[in-house]
Amino acid sequence: MAINLQTDAILSTTATTDQTAPWPIGRSAVPDSAHVSGIEIRLSRVLVKDNHTPRVGPFPGRADVYLLVVIFDDLMQEPQTLSLEGFQGVNDDDALLVDRTVYYWKKDDSSRPPSQIHVLVSLLKSKKQLRNTAQVLAAAKTSAPYQNLVSQVAGAIATAPTQAVNLILQLGTTVGSLLTDVEDRTLFTQVASFTDLNGDFDAVGKTAHEQQNHYVATTLTVVVRDADRVPATPQA
Repeated sequence: MAINLQTDAILSTTATTDQTAPWPIGRSAVPDSAHVSGIEIRLSRVLVKDNHTPRVGPFPGRADVYLLVVIFDDLMQEPQTLSLEGFQGVNDDDALLVDRTVYYWKKDDSSRPPSQIHVLVSLLKSKKQLRNTAQVLAAAKTSAPYQNLVSQVAGAIATAPTQAVNLILQLGTTVGSLLTDVEDRTLFTQVASFTDLNGDFDAVGKTAHEQQNHYVATTLTVVVRDADRVPATPQA
């Protein structure tokens, strides 16, 4: 068998939040993403609950894993984020040191906010020593299958968004297959889609989006900023 990120992938959209801020007088009664001034997505947590490695005798059952993150929006014709990291000696209930920004958009005079952001997070278990991830990504970016899928994803986001998620999973599979010495089934794969139609960018503040399976739990945090809608500041 060959690796396939579509197997057991979790597909989801963000949950609603009550962290809204007052809507200024004179603006439309219904807040919408066209007015936001900044959007950030953080990969706040990746917890390996079970590394799928049994403890045998004195051996602790640690695992080497790869973390793949791919992010597309409707503003660019290529991934906004494409990263692949290796983590050595991961034990059960270990949290990877990953709390960081994986997507960032800030409004300027000529820009419009994204209406779609699709985030792929996948954790793959290595069967051998970790490889040089920079070399793997470089090889992926120059391959014909990768370039073809990037074009297809961009086209789907523009004209058929419901097809974009499946294509992004295929793209992740293309990158993952270049690792060669990984298990056929990932420990965890998710694609979280954030869209203006779903109201994911309407509420100012932070929204935590959590997912998990038997092996891994993740938290994506969506941060929305609006210069005209800010939480009230207590008066001195």
